[in-house]
Amino acid sequence: MKEIYSGLMSVDDFFQAFYQDREFFRQHGITHIRKASLYFTPCDEQGRPVMVCDRTGGAIDGYETAGCYHSLADLYEAAGDLEPKTVYRKTRGSGSGRGGGQLRPTPS
Repeated sequence: MKEIYSGLMSVDDFFQAFYQDREFFRQHGITHIRKASLYFTPCDEQGRPVMVCDRTGGAIDGYETAGCYHSLADLYEAAGDLEPKTVYRKTRGSGSGRGGGQLRPTPS
């Protein structure tokens, strides 16, 4: 599937339009997407293309992201696993002297 946004718009306007278009997905029963590519042309307020550079002045032609942020708390809640647990940590310099160490509970 392909969706095209054309014309000069601010980044905020684009994201608002993109957000509103989620209704299309709902109406057509689309609940997941495997891969999405977003192509855009950065420009100034008059629509003239601009070059995006990193801190060293090198041109940036794109980036890749692993997806949206998911908090660990949300994942635990979804799994129904919110009970406190004892966490063990190996301490250095104790034990048998052969790289051993002891496992001691740490406060959670």
